[in-house]
Amino acid sequence: MKLTRANLPALVALWARGVDDAARTGSTALSDELLSVRHEISQRLRVRPASAETRDLLQEFDDAFRAITTESAACLYGPDRAAAEGWSSRREWYFWRTAPDA
Repeated sequence: MKLTRANLPALVALWARGVDDAARTGSTALSDELLSVRHEISQRLRVRPASAETRDLLQEFDDAFRAITTESAACLYGPDRAAAEGWSSRREWYFWRTAPDA
């Protein structure tokens, strides 16, 4: 699925499914695909606010993602890419998470 063609509710549903699958199966590997979905959501929210229902659902699965990952001092893709992309640990927090056993 091309993420740029999906609407925000579909992206949130993909994020929810990916986080739920990871939590249910105990998979601790952070896939680029899952993080790309969350990043696309963030980019969309900067342009256009979401409904309260969408924000609540997103918060629920963001919390679930935080529960199955560990905060990291470094960006998953490295400091050079983070700087080049203009990412910050506050705004793109999901790139500053690692699997607990990483």
